[in-house]
Amino acid sequence: MSNESVTQHIAQWLCGLRFESIPRRIVEEAKNQILSMIAAVHAGHFSEPGRAVSRTVREWASGKDATLVPAGEKASFHHALLANAALGMALDYDDYLFAGHTGHSAVLGSLAAAEVYNGSGREVLVAQIVANEIGGRLGAVCLGGPLNGQMWSFLHLANGAAVTARLQGLDEEKTAAALNLAFVQPPHPLRAGFFGTEGKALLAASNVISGVQAAQFAAHGLRAPTDTWEGDDGFERLFAVHPLRPAFATLGQLWLTETLSYKIYPGCAYIDAALDCVLSLQRQHNIDGRKVKAVRIAATPLTLGMEAWSAPYLRGQESLPVTLNFSLAYSVAAALLDKELTARQFLPERIHDAATWSLASRVHLEVDDRFTQRLQESSPLRPDPTRPGSQPTLIWDARILQAARMAFGARVQIELENGRTFEAEQEVPFAAYGRPFDDRRKHVEDKFRRETRYTLRKERMEKAVDMIFHIEDLNAAQVRELIRACCSERV
Repeated sequence: MSNESVTQHIAQWLCGLRFESIPRRIVEEAKNQILSMIAAVHAGHFSEPGRAVSRTVREWASGKDATLVPAGEKASFHHALLANAALGMALDYDDYLFAGHTGHSAVLGSLAAAEVYNGSGREVLVAQIVANEIGGRLGAVCLGGPLNGQMWSFLHLANGAAVTARLQGLDEEKTAAALNLAFVQPPHPLRAGFFGTEGKALLAASNVISGVQAAQFAAHGLRAPTDTWEGDDGFERLFAVHPLRPAFATLGQLWLTETLSYKIYPGCAYIDAALDCVLSLQRQHNIDGRKVKAVRIAATPLTLGMEAWSAPYLRGQESLPVTLNFSLAYSVAAALLDKELTARQFLPERIHDAATWSLASRVHLEVDDRFTQRLQESSPLRPDPTRPGSQPTLIWDARILQAARMAFGARVQIELENGRTFEAEQEVPFAAYGRPFDDRRKHVEDKFRRETRYTLRKERMEKAVDMIFHIEDLNAAQVRELIRACCSERV
């Protein structure tokens, strides 16, 4: 990176990146991400926080630059993107990669900016992949700090600026200014707000808009110093645990987009392996959830930590969906009783069911040393071999990252009242990095069809799937047509 700043290096790479230089496997992964995020938006549309956001944005009703998904109504660029990103987060149904939840800004930001700035399908993909690479690295350098996952909402500042700069066609100087302007005021979300209020849905949304605005201000000449990311009082000093420069030195060489993982259930990724086991056992043995005596789950410390952080905000039958998305006990109980875990299990009338809470009280969670070790072995976070006893540091080596996987494993034992027991275990969740590409694509297609069936007619649904799988061939007008195809004629 020579003596240039991190933002100058990013700007140079962003402006010079061409679609043809992106490996084909990365392009195909990005298409999966589009399907997954649009499905999450559709699911979030019917949630309580999703409805509240949609009603609010409709009241603002200014401009007709971009599209509200899945309603199909037009709004201003900022308002449409804010609504879409909030729906995508409403049920914690978004995709993730190493290390961050980038889809709200990478996918939804790129599509909205393409509507405004006449971007082609190829430009959408380039902007989306750029955002994944920047956002994932920003999350990675903060691993081990006080924030985690979706609470790294500052990454959407950078991504909003990046996708807008790219689709506006800003030069390197203005792109670097946009990235620096975006980080004038990085957020530090509060745990109480994240786990205990529906305001969580706005975390990515509000920040991606600030990032978009930073790029628009930069386009009109608003200037910024080059060190808001790495200066003495910059982001790196106040937020990062690991250094910025090594992370961004690998742009274009090491593709974090390749690590994309997709949720096939609403909720935190750390519940997924346990739910895979529960629902697989359910299908194999036709288990009657009303006759379950106990469920014992052994998992990694990440799963136990998630459960502990959300526990203070549980309110039984009055719990918010945003809290229950982090409750393995509720999710397992609802899945056993309903033989599924979808957006429907987080509607108010379903949350109020007393039988679900009775079964949830019989779900027991403990740490599993084997899965914990596998998680550590699969992580690019490693101790420095030259400094015995040192804290783990990030190793930015393509071989290590390619060998990594989302090893959020779990072992499940279900005991019935008659004494019968059923057991299963899974190391890498279905549709997560570490599973074959073809399997992950099938799960993402299934998710898209499952979550859009209430809003899209079948022919419209299949048209959208086909256009996403050929998005690199679409011109700007056809990108707008794709977005319309993802919107209902009935909502």
